[in-house]
Amino acid sequence: MKQRPPERDYSHRGVLDKLGIKPGHAVAVDALAGPLDAAAREGLLEQTGRPLAREDEPADVVLAVVDATVDLAAVLRRWRGRLDPGGGIWLLTPKRRFSGYVAEGELIAAGRVAGLVDNKVCSVSDATSAMRFVVRKEDRPKKNV
Repeated sequence: MKQRPPERDYSHRGVLDKLGIKPGHAVAVDALAGPLDAAAREGLLEQTGRPLAREDEPADVVLAVVDATVDLAAVLRRWRGRLDPGGGIWLLTPKRRFSGYVAEGELIAAGRVAGLVDNKVCSVSDATSAMRFVVRKEDRPKKNV
């Protein structure tokens, strides 16, 4: 039987690195179900080197704070319209033992309804998890080479 490679250890990485936020990224924050988790908020402007994305510009990364009371598909559809084709929308949700928890299956289903696919999950803090949604490669505009 073929051995599985050892799991990667990401514990040394900061939250913003886990979320793929890089210098110059246009980041938008949508605090629908409460404020952005302190771990995700800390150093955000320093990491990007710029203010949050304006309402009239595309976003490379969206951080949407949601819970069980929010229409997830509507949030994803709304942000998809502002998302850079290679960008991602992170839904930050309470973890299982916290009020407002959203099951992973519900998040994935909302992504499908919005025409997006999930491609990464990470822990933001002891209380918050995040799942990233992106536009499928075949649905992205073709690049001129």
